[in-house]
Amino acid sequence: MKLLLDTHCLIWALADSPSLRPAGRKAILAAEEVWFSEASVWETGLKWRRGKLGIAPRRLVDQALKDGFRMLAIGLEPILLSCELRQAHADPFDRLLYAQARYHGYTLLSIDRKLRAFGTRVHRP
Repeated sequence: MKLLLDTHCLIWALADSPSLRPAGRKAILAAEEVWFSEASVWETGLKWRRGKLGIAPRRLVDQALKDGFRMLAIGLEPILLSCELRQAHADPFDRLLYAQARYHGYTLLSIDRKLRAFGTRVHRP
């Protein structure tokens, strides 16, 4: 299984946070590849600049790559797919992460229950 981490799951995995439950940890360890999105870097950067997140985006990327995670470029097709989704979801980053997972055939690791209704594989951590 190829796994794309939602932003919060990426942060939890890098921080070894107890918020990432055993099922999430098991999914990450069992995955053949673990990916994080450039969209997550952008999202964390916005939150970091507003003082809502204590990790700088550059540090997040460095740690993720050091831990063996792979960075997924956003790409035009996932952007278009995220725009074409008929399901209502207010968070553009979640829509884009979902679209990337769907486009690339990855499983998305996310606590967001709304994303399951979109129709791709979403694993709840």
